[in-house]
Amino acid sequence: MTKDTGFVLICSGYLVEQGQVLLVHHNRFGKWVPPGGHIEPGETFAETAVREFKEETGLLVEALSAQPVIHPPDDNATPEPVPFYVDTEREGFRVPAIVQFFYVRRVGDDQLQAQLEEVHDTRWFTLADLDDLPTFEQVRSLARFALRNYPIVSERA
Repeated sequence: MTKDTGFVLICSGYLVEQGQVLLVHHNRFGKWVPPGGHIEPGETFAETAVREFKEETGLLVEALSAQPVIHPPDDNATPEPVPFYVDTEREGFRVPAIVQFFYVRRVGDDQLQAQLEEVHDTRWFTLADLDDLPTFEQVRSLARFALRNYPIVSERA
């Protein structure tokens, strides 16, 4: 949390494979949500999404940008992935949380494994599964959007 703004800063990732989106059943919320968590000092937003995804699911991913690179990297500026959605959330937080949501893609062949300290389970869901899923309405909307708009990416690295 930054004391300047009074907000918690969080980043999450949506992974879509074979028409399914990966969600975790979060211990504190008691609901299905995308893997994610608080930004740590020295991390970029995309790095936070990648680290939290690995911690909660065991999968190594990379953040995908929702917009093209406008200026190539140079000695002064390095482009960062842009989230596909940002909002301010209140439920389940002591102070409001600004949350950035990234598309992510798997890199490597790690096996899905829930980090039981933070999540009860990890599971893949189809569009039809989302209708009755115990989650926040915002997660349901973003998961549907991710399933319908996930970028076409080349083969895994």
